[in-house]
Amino acid sequence: MSHVYLDRLERTIKQHEDWRLRECLNLIPSENHGSPLMRSMFMTDLGNRYSAPDKFYRGTRYVDEMTALSEEIARKVFNARYADVRPLSGHIANMIILMSLLEQGDKLLTVSPENGGYPGVSHEGLGTLFKLRNLYFPYDDATVNIDAKRAAVMMKSEEPNLAIFGASFIPFPQPTKQLSSASEGVKVFDGSHVLGLISGGEFQDPLREGCSLLIGSTHKSFPGPQGGIILSNNEEVFDRVSKKVFPGIVDNVHLNRVAALAIALLEMMQFGKAYAQAVVKNAQTLARSLVAEGVQVRGASQGYTESHQVLLDYDPAKLKFISARLEQANIINDNGGRLGTSEATRMGYGPKEMELVAELIAQVVLGKKPVDFVQKRVKSLVKGFQSPKYVLQSVPKVLE
Repeated sequence: MSHVYLDRLERTIKQHEDWRLRECLNLIPSENHGSPLMRSMFMTDLGNRYSAPDKFYRGTRYVDEMTALSEEIARKVFNARYADVRPLSGHIANMIILMSLLEQGDKLLTVSPENGGYPGVSHEGLGTLFKLRNLYFPYDDATVNIDAKRAAVMMKSEEPNLAIFGASFIPFPQPTKQLSSASEGVKVFDGSHVLGLISGGEFQDPLREGCSLLIGSTHKSFPGPQGGIILSNNEEVFDRVSKKVFPGIVDNVHLNRVAALAIALLEMMQFGKAYAQAVVKNAQTLARSLVAEGVQVRGASQGYTESHQVLLDYDPAKLKFISARLEQANIINDNGGRLGTSEATRMGYGPKEMELVAELIAQVVLGKKPVDFVQKRVKSLVKGFQSPKYVLQSVPKVLE
């Protein structure tokens, strides 16, 4: 019986890879393409081993060295004094922050989910779970950003214990520098979506704009494995947070993930600036080209985007319909109307291709062409972009 399930499993995985990698244009902003070298780390013995700060497990001399090396590289890439690569996801990193720095009844200030903020730290998620008082930044829909003047007044009045900048919908840098002294509470930047841009010197620089911590996912604009990271230049705050990781929240850190992250960090150390600049340029080209085709895009007054995200400007029901139609044409985005250029950039697409992508999207969104016609054009386009760029090419000696 097991061989029947094995056959089905292998067939399903192959179908996924053939479709998503060889036939689809992947524009989900919370996804990216991992390099072959990075992926190879998952196949090592590290995935079956434990390590712990209290040295409970023996035989960890090399995995401990590898983990320390990963954090050393992270500090260099992000110009940070401290780094912790143990969080298993950006959400877990947020959980660690809240459990370390807040108590029940404390005030937590974030971007509201209604304005594109991360639901996981809102009243819909950890805020209620940890019995916190959720507050939300005043927001300006026209600029698709926090309203800095109103936020400063609110922060002075409410004195939140913790303010988390960042959002799931984040086309523009947020006013962290302007608001860093608006209240006494700790300031954190959740860079889950824009971590790859920050590491490449684009977008903004939270650790030098008044934030004590930079946290985030490592698999969105940052082209690493699914996981999380915590970075800081503030010894006192970082120490409070780092001490809470083990054993309370993360026990097994998935050491093969840590090794894969080290590869991605090295790739960003070498190629990050060029990659981040290309991601933003592609997003801006895509946005302008969509508008030229007649598609509605948010943020017109600000130039549409300064990140990897382009936000379509339609009502929620229409956006859900659009995403379903785009999927039929093998163009993959999400129901929120977000289009991301990180993965396409990673695969070698440039501004010229973004103009074509905008044309294809417009043909679906505006009903200019039948879906099957667009699908054929997408498959033809994708065939020419099958080798990831901005990657290290060497094969690790352990796999030779």
